[in-house]
Amino acid sequence: MRSSRRNALLLAINELAATNSDEIIDKDKLLEKCCKIIMEKQEYCLVWAGTRDEDGTAITPLVALTSANIPDKDCMNLVEQVVTDMDDENPAAIALRTGKHVICQDARESFEFKALQKISLKTGFRSCSAWPLGYKGKEFGVLSIHSEKVNCFTQDEISFLKTVAADISLALYSQEITRQMQVERDFNREIVDTMQALLISISPCGNILSFNQTAEKVTGFKEKEVVGHYWVDVLMSPDHRKTNQKLLSNVFKGEKEQMNFECYLLTKDKQHKFIDWHASFRQNLEQGKVGLVLFGIDITGQIRAGEDLNRAIAQWENIFTAIQDPALIVSNDFVILDANPATFTAARKTESEVIGHNICDILHLGRLEGTTCPLEELIQTRQSRILETELRGLHGSYLLTVSPLNMQDNSQEAALLVARDLTEEELMKAEAIRAAQLASIGELAAGVAHEINNPINGIINYAQIILDDPDDSDTPDLLARIKKEGKRVASIVSNLLDFSRRREESPEEVSFQKIINNCIELVNHQFKKDMIILDLQPPENLPLIYCNAQQIQQVLLNLLSNARYALNKKYPGRDSAKKIIFSFKKIRLKNNDYIQLTMTDQGTGIEHDLTDRLFDPFFSTKPKGEGTGLGLSISHGLVQDNNGFLKVKSELGISTSLIIELPVSENKPDTVENP
Repeated sequence: MRSSRRNALLLAINELAATNSDEIIDKDKLLEKCCKIIMEKQEYCLVWAGTRDEDGTAITPLVALTSANIPDKDCMNLVEQVVTDMDDENPAAIALRTGKHVICQDARESFEFKALQKISLKTGFRSCSAWPLGYKGKEFGVLSIHSEKVNCFTQDEISFLKTVAADISLALYSQEITRQMQVERDFNREIVDTMQALLISISPCGNILSFNQTAEKVTGFKEKEVVGHYWVDVLMSPDHRKTNQKLLSNVFKGEKEQMNFECYLLTKDKQHKFIDWHASFRQNLEQGKVGLVLFGIDITGQIRAGEDLNRAIAQWENIFTAIQDPALIVSNDFVILDANPATFTAARKTESEVIGHNICDILHLGRLEGTTCPLEELIQTRQSRILETELRGLHGSYLLTVSPLNMQDNSQEAALLVARDLTEEELMKAEAIRAAQLASIGELAAGVAHEINNPINGIINYAQIILDDPDDSDTPDLLARIKKEGKRVASIVSNLLDFSRRREESPEEVSFQKIINNCIELVNHQFKKDMIILDLQPPENLPLIYCNAQQIQQVLLNLLSNARYALNKKYPGRDSAKKIIFSFKKIRLKNNDYIQLTMTDQGTGIEHDLTDRLFDPFFSTKPKGEGTGLGLSISHGLVQDNNGFLKVKSELGISTSLIIELPVSENKPDTVENP
């Protein structure tokens, strides 16, 4: 009979485990099932099970069953009223504290009996027993059994109940261990899935056992697609399969416990990913299998970044070497880190004589004792500057560009220095100015010829009249006219010769109005022929300017030529608006006095987006074949050479104003800041 009851108990426990997909038995269901099987003995009238509260001061009943005609809810309330306190007279409390079962064969004097009598139960409990539920030091609760009979618990029954309590305790222990293992397994799986590395386990046969989320993301395969497949077919590019398969075979044979290797992986969408693998030997004790764990880091981005960096470095080295001007990289402590071949050529030194040496010693051939090198100051303050300077170490005058470099790892600050030789450039500039000057002379030649022709004809006519009648009373007047016309011719020729003659370019004090008058005298005939009005009304007492008169005359002739072209294009014939207006005023710029000349024509104007390009060499708004594109570029350079400014203001279809600002004679070059 007892064996059948125990078999029923064990069967119930196994059934509960079998029906639970999580392999965790519900504790309340287990206790309820066991209590029902115990209640099958007719002598028992109340069976309940509970656990000690966290603070240890009371017992919380979980299951309560009775043979009396009492609903389950009322039965639970009954137990809660009489057994919740951890009283010294409470058999359940004694069993929990001592860890041993308690038997009361006559419980009329017990705590529970007295309490039950207080609530007027019709049937009294004559005997009871309490059985602690625990295994391997773990406490799971208490099982309490009551009967109406005295001496209900025989020795055989006590042995049976002891076995039953042990079975229940073991089931609860197994439940606890299973729950802990599941939590640990879920935790480990969460760690594996959240790792930013590929984690793959492989069986001894080489088949994939597990595949974490990162491996899925990198390869494009889902775990269910690759589990059971041969690892080489999934994880290796075809070009690397044979080599890496041989390497891992050595690990399986026990020749190595772990190894590192790198190889390409072919993803599901046929992309190549470069993976850094770590393979380690693993023994699965639960399944009795030996296999490998592959830990992989996707370093494709690093490899590509390295390749891009190598390409960028190679390109930089090619560009740095190909620069025709001297170029140097200088550290923040003024040591030359690198230099291109043009530097060695200009310095007439070998690479070893330049690299690693102080920048001042190489470019300036040293410094006087107690002085500071301005170049070192620029490098130290990390300023970007462009300056014209003589570099004795490079044997010439250079336009030096200093640019700070931002090192990516901030390990060392540096600066890039590029020196452009100005010697050849100055010669080219002079030739360009001379070419523009000759072009202007050619353009003026026809007009000057006509301008001279009129006074010469007058001289001839006046001379003929005198020859015909030398004693005529008008002879003195005619001679005066001949002298006047001769001076006019001489002035025009002298002006043209002055403009065309190559002279030493030295600045001087000169009247701005005089320069303009000389220009007008050269172009007057052409402007009269084109019916262009020149409105020139300079103010009185205008200060002298300090400049190279020939260069400024070249500038004005270029500007007048452009204005003449624009007016003729807009007004083919006579028009009252076909004129050029000159205006003067004295201004203050950068603490210096300047004379500002504004020359405005009401011609075609210039598009707004082209004004920034007007001073670019070879850029011209004229049709092809009608302009060289050098006029404004050269004019801008000439004005700058004279410490002045040249500006343009224009509105398409309305007017164009050219503004020239030149320092007054009081502002010598040593006091005028170079713009």
